[in-house]
Amino acid sequence: MTDFRPLKLRGQDAEDMAVIAACLQDAVVPVEDMVFRPGTEHAPGEFVMVAQRFRWEMLGPDEKPVEGDRYERVLCGVTFSGVHRARLSGIDRRRDRDGLLNLLTLVATEEQGAARIDLVFAGDKAIRLEVARAAAEAWIAHWQSQAALVLLEALREESARAVATAE
Repeated sequence: MTDFRPLKLRGQDAEDMAVIAACLQDAVVPVEDMVFRPGTEHAPGEFVMVAQRFRWEMLGPDEKPVEGDRYERVLCGVTFSGVHRARLSGIDRRRDRDGLLNLLTLVATEEQGAARIDLVFAGDKAIRLEVARAAAEAWIAHWQSQAALVLLEALREESARAVATAE
């Protein structure tokens, strides 16, 4: 059986983001466990989400199961910093509050001085993060359950306030 080692990644450019995208492929993200924290005039904000991701790193050679290994989803936190704006497409935070999103991929691009990170979900749903540069930081880390529960509760409270303010 493969030893379990929590995964912690930091993406600083589009190539790194492709690695993070591979690790987050097919992650399940509750709508209520995502929040955009706007920045100030001096510092951009951040986008934070908690996801249940499949542990792709547990696959053996040729992406085939290794006998004796267990395959599972783990709770992880993902933070994108340097975010100026978050735009939702096909997602209504009030209507979909209790819904689950299936993350297909994320793509970091930079064109004509504008940088963005697109989170693409199943069902024609997406989130576009307008970032300071395509090298915005993204953290993905497996969390111990107590830390994850604390963050989940804080995100849900913040998300509920954001939805209530929008109404």
